[in-house]
Amino acid sequence: MAMRRILCALLALLAGLSLSGCAPRAVTRQSFALDTVVTVQVFGGGEEDAQAALTRVDACEKRLSAHIEDSDIARINAGGPEAVPVDALTVRVLKAALDICKQTEGNLDIALMDVSALWDYKSENARAPAAEEIARALDRPGVEAVTIAPEGVLAGGAHLDLGAVAKGAIGDEAAACLADRGVKSALINLGGNVVTLGDKPGGGPWVVAIDSPFGAGYVGRVALYGGKAVATSSGAQRFFVQDGVVYHHILDPKTGAPAQSGLASVTVIDDSGLVADALSTALFVAGEEDAARILETRFPDAAAILVTDDGAVRVIGEVDFTPEA
Repeated sequence: MAMRRILCALLALLAGLSLSGCAPRAVTRQSFALDTVVTVQVFGGGEEDAQAALTRVDACEKRLSAHIEDSDIARINAGGPEAVPVDALTVRVLKAALDICKQTEGNLDIALMDVSALWDYKSENARAPAAEEIARALDRPGVEAVTIAPEGVLAGGAHLDLGAVAKGAIGDEAAACLADRGVKSALINLGGNVVTLGDKPGGGPWVVAIDSPFGAGYVGRVALYGGKAVATSSGAQRFFVQDGVVYHHILDPKTGAPAQSGLASVTVIDDSGLVADALSTALFVAGEEDAARILETRFPDAAAILVTDDGAVRVIGEVDFTPEA
């Protein structure tokens, strides 16, 4: 079901990208990475440019995924008392993610790997872990234990997982790869996390449809101008049902259980894919009023579209949003 929603969102996205006759030809390439379909659409470039971006996505995943053996994050998690040397990309992403953890008052927590491992949403026999299991997993060093030094990263006993920021960060890297190759206009879609490069050929904005968290259809569409990124976090993206209770995948760092914030989905628009990705999770956990306060006071250049559990839509910040009729 999740893959079908991704593909439907992609079709809706591409439908909004119709170009005028004088626009350059689009070159589209796809791969599977980050547990999702990755699509790179390049305008005014060639097959080799699109493939270079996909190659960059793969290389970044091998650095940043906690679930790939010998990745930078896996080595940090397995490290002892000595700092672990890592790639400059890993340092940049970790520094940015740790800062957002602080700025969002702990509603984003990249040291929840032990807790998230208890919630196996991919299993056909997924179950809610016992309270005692969650308590033990929460009783580990957190992000405050992480040290980034010139010689490397010391986790201090914390187990890191960049799942809440990786798609956005890697989308940024793919866009930078294309820009370095001289591409002026492109769109990268990582399973619904969208990063754009430059302006849409032929004029007008890139148009991205936001899935409804309540089933088929859309909340509305956002128009992206020149290099913006958009990310959505929704309880409908991954979940299981046990004894009539729905357990979604967005965990509250305070409880170690699915967040009960009153929000059904959060979409964030920002210049940075990493920031959009991280904030969509953090604001979902924070709930409507705290999300608005955090965004307006600490991330004034970002915008968000909040959908509450009862279907109300709230737009925060400056964004060209058209609600579905």
